[in-house]
Amino acid sequence: MASEGFGVRVFEIEPDGTLTPHICADEDYFSGTVPNVGDTIAMWHLHDVYRFYNVQRRYFIDSPDDDRGWCVIVRLIDPAPQLENVVTEWSEDTKFWRSVEEQERKEEQERIAEVIRKLTVKKPRQTPPEQVKKTTRNPRKKVLKPRTPKA
Repeated sequence: MASEGFGVRVFEIEPDGTLTPHICADEDYFSGTVPNVGDTIAMWHLHDVYRFYNVQRRYFIDSPDDDRGWCVIVRLIDPAPQLENVVTEWSEDTKFWRSVEEQERKEEQERIAEVIRKLTVKKPRQTPPEQVKKTTRNPRKKVLKPRTPKA
């Protein structure tokens, strides 16, 4: 990667041949690759509009200033239904997977909260069960006889 932090610079070639800079980024911006001739780049612009560019050329530029990197030349192309469908599906897919990740994150947070609640809540003190009185009495009332003195 260049010491200036830009391993890839993308320029649009205008109809008159002049170059207009679009992106200055490192290779990570392009997921570790450099756009190649024939690739189509969909760039997000203002007002929720994509513009599509076809990669015309790419050059590796060396420099005595240690400012080397890739120069990618693109040309603006007219949007076509297929290109529009690709970016629409990409967007819908992104929304779907983000919602899945959000749901999984919520469920994980709920599990963690439940574990924390179980670990930190005071358990109610269990009182010993009341002593059960054992009644071995005969339901008939015992009649006591008076004592007679022994002679």
